Amino acid sequence: MLKKLMTFFLLVFISLTLAGQKNYWQQVVNVTINVALNDVEHTLDAYESLEYINHSPDTLRFIWFHLWPNAYKNDKTAFSEDLLRARRTDFYFSKASDKGYINQLDFKADGKSVITIFDSTHTDMVKLLLPQPLAPGGNTIITTPFRVKLPFNFSRGGHVGRTYQVTQWFPKPAVYDGQGWHPMPYVDQGEYYAEFGKYDVQITTPSAYLVAATGLLQDAETMQQIKKKGKHIVEGKTKTWHFVQHNIHDFAWFASKEFVAKFDTVVLPSKKVVDVFSYYKPKSKGWDVSIGYMKDAIRKYSKWLGDYPYTTATIVKGSKTENSGGMEYPTITLITMQTIGKDLDATIAHELGHNWFEAAIATNERDHPWMDEGMNSYYTKRYEAEKYKSAALLKKTAFDRKLPEDEEEILLPAFIKLHKDQPIATTSQAFSPANYLLVAYYKTTQWMKKLEADMGRENFDKAMHQYYSQWQFKHPMPQDFKAIIESSTKTNVAANFAQLNTTGSLYPAQKKTIKPTFLFNLRNTDKYNYIGIAPAIGYNGYDQAMIGGLIHNYQLPLNKFQFVGGALYGIGSHKLNGFGSASYNIYQRRQHISFGVGYMNYSMNNFLLGDNTKLYQRMQRFTPSVSVVLFDKDPLSTRRFEIGWKTFLLKEDALDFETVATSTDTFDVVKNVPVHSYINRLSIGVSDNRKLFPYSIVLSTDQGREFVRTGITAKGFFNYADGKTGMSVRLFAGKFFYLKSKTQLTRYNNDRYALNLSAPKGYDDYTYSDYFSGRNQFEGWKSQQVMERDGFFKVNTELLSDKVGKTDDWLMALNLSTGLPDKVNPLSVLPFKLPIKLFADIGTYAEAWKGNAPSGRFVYDGGVQLTLFGGLVDVYVPIVYSSVYSNYYKSTITEKRFLKSISFTINIQELQLRKMFKDLPL
Repeated sequence: MLKKLMTFFLLVFISLTLAGQKNYWQQVVNVTINVALNDVEHTLDAYESLEYINHSPDTLRFIWFHLWPNAYKNDKTAFSEDLLRARRTDFYFSKASDKGYINQLDFKADGKSVITIFDSTHTDMVKLLLPQPLAPGGNTIITTPFRVKLPFNFSRGGHVGRTYQVTQWFPKPAVYDGQGWHPMPYVDQGEYYAEFGKYDVQITTPSAYLVAATGLLQDAETMQQIKKKGKHIVEGKTKTWHFVQHNIHDFAWFASKEFVAKFDTVVLPSKKVVDVFSYYKPKSKGWDVSIGYMKDAIRKYSKWLGDYPYTTATIVKGSKTENSGGMEYPTITLITMQTIGKDLDATIAHELGHNWFEAAIATNERDHPWMDEGMNSYYTKRYEAEKYKSAALLKKTAFDRKLPEDEEEILLPAFIKLHKDQPIATTSQAFSPANYLLVAYYKTTQWMKKLEADMGRENFDKAMHQYYSQWQFKHPMPQDFKAIIESSTKTNVAANFAQLNTTGSLYPAQKKTIKPTFLFNLRNTDKYNYIGIAPAIGYNGYDQAMIGGLIHNYQLPLNKFQFVGGALYGIGSHKLNGFGSASYNIYQRRQHISFGVGYMNYSMNNFLLGDNTKLYQRMQRFTPSVSVVLFDKDPLSTRRFEIGWKTFLLKEDALDFETVATSTDTFDVVKNVPVHSYINRLSIGVSDNRKLFPYSIVLSTDQGREFVRTGITAKGFFNYADGKTGMSVRLFAGKFFYLKSKTQLTRYNNDRYALNLSAPKGYDDYTYSDYFSGRNQFEGWKSQQVMERDGFFKVNTELLSDKVGKTDDWLMALNLSTGLPDKVNPLSVLPFKLPIKLFADIGTYAEAWKGNAPSGRFVYDGGVQLTLFGGLVDVYVPIVYSSVYSNYYKSTITEKRFLKSISFTINIQELQLRKMFKDLPL
């Protein structure tokens, strides 16, 4: 009776576990390739023969093929566009010799020529029209010669010098499954989906090359040489390497004259023996222990999921020039991680782990990246946690203790808070580059941890064993994984799986407590609202060095209410200066609304009194504001619209000279008199910080008591073909209006607000929005600082009663700044990089078109620009300029004329978080 009951329950269990595979089928593709490497032209000459077996219930009249080397053919491919979205222009601007392609194709099916129809959009996909329909259960032999020009390794494969990474290199059928055909172009973000079969590949190279490849090397003698000596005996001009492997869906190989190999075996609990190989260049730091890392990872994954699916495992060290980070293929992986120790160990474990999730369980990675990268990342984190759990508790510095274990631990919540995250179930190509890493990898890891916690680790491991066993060498879908989990654990996990299609945190928000911290803290920000206390320093030409402190609540994820405030003591002025800002922010998926107020006060000038003491003129500014940032609906778009209102409430000290009479004498008294003013500013703008041809257009209007000044500023950057340099273009057009009758008095009162063609100085910065080291200096190097506004000419004419190009009517200007490509830069021969650019400005203004104009209708200047500290400081050396400027210099500057013509900007705004982290949606 017991035996009958056991048999009954076994049948029930089998019926439940097979429910997800009802009517399941998959095609088989058996591939044979003979290929020869030409290491002079970086080409492959090959012949491919593949057997395509139709296990589908459908009669096939065509087969889609991938010709992925054509992804590197030109800058119009999906791959090229994909890299631009990831802010990479290296391929887009690459030389023709560094690009790649596949050609000399001549497809035949069972010996008969076939008609090929290339995809109208993607040159790396082709449809083969079969000469005879392929019935269910039938098979056909498809053959073709082909030639591949290997590209420079821009993405996963190609070559770096004469080291070769040969991946995605041969014509390969797209998958045909229950959902139909899956032709897809090659992209950098998003991986593969391919049919299983047997691969038999013979690779002929110059004999000095050591080759590592997918599968088992068939040459027993060479295999023994590699195992014992880490290399092979070089004989003759060429050598043919023969590899065979069953139950795989891809084949990759790597070749270098510099490789050495290490070999060992790992014995699994089931007694299965796996050969492990590590290929790297001599003196590769940290790689002497890579075999140990491999063995540890294979043991752990085998314990948690089931035995390693093959009998050989290989890792290959790539160079930092290669852009994959780490890339997996059946039985072999390329590791480009350049660090050592724990990070290298984790990378090796992750890439080897893809032999379970990708090689054996071959999900559609393009549509469901979480089923590959996310599941595998869960096991990588589990591997790290178990192996390094004691070391993780040991932090070397106080700074380390303020940071989370993983940067994703803080970046993902930051994206969630901004409503910029995407659902886990998003396809690879629909993910933004940041979300691909944060969500497909890291959030899926969290989701798997939550699934484990809800089920219990024992039940979870049992279910994952069953999933691996049942779907090994097959193509499961998300519903198949769900069915296994539910059948194995007898639990309903619908709520867990529903989270795959939602945004936001997987866990309910915790109530946070306030906690003080020194400087900052990014650890446990889900539990604490930190109040940071930090020292602060500053400098200007009047207060001199300033020291003090600040308090703030900035952390990640960003709080809705944000504040910072501080006080600085001026050592030169003996004055206490203050600054602060507070804002309330509403973060939504399509917009960010902010209400804020700011405050600052400091010394902005001084006056030397008769007793040689200084009278400091002070300024105080309050700035209430509101801003709205609108984002495109498409999460891949980097375009944004902004509208903002800000009021500048100003109190400035002005000098008052008073003559005081006494019974015996009269004397002058100088004192400060406060002057109150305001400026209302409305700005509307659109910008796109894309990597190729970024731009911004801003319409800004300032209104004061007696005037309105409005201007439109358009900026763009035109990338040059070298991919490193380009031309910055700025166009400004402005108009000034009086709100009352235009008289000499109103002109005098509003002189400061006029439009300027010549370089605007600190005096012209009437809203105190730019940083000036000597705001009101008229002598010395500090007086040569200018700011980017209005006409933005780089020449100085500040000592003239009327600046050249100053107007209270209208003004237009064009500013150009260009880097110098190496081929035209005479300084490129220097052993160091000198950040030299050329600049030119041309403009006109209302007065230039009137009689007795002080200058010609158009004025210009040009010269050399030196960009320092990543754009924080720009130095301008005018070399050519209009005669009106030449005449000014000759008549006004009598000594050190060249030095005094130099101007510079200090661009503190470059330190803003949004500009420092252009890829983040801040």
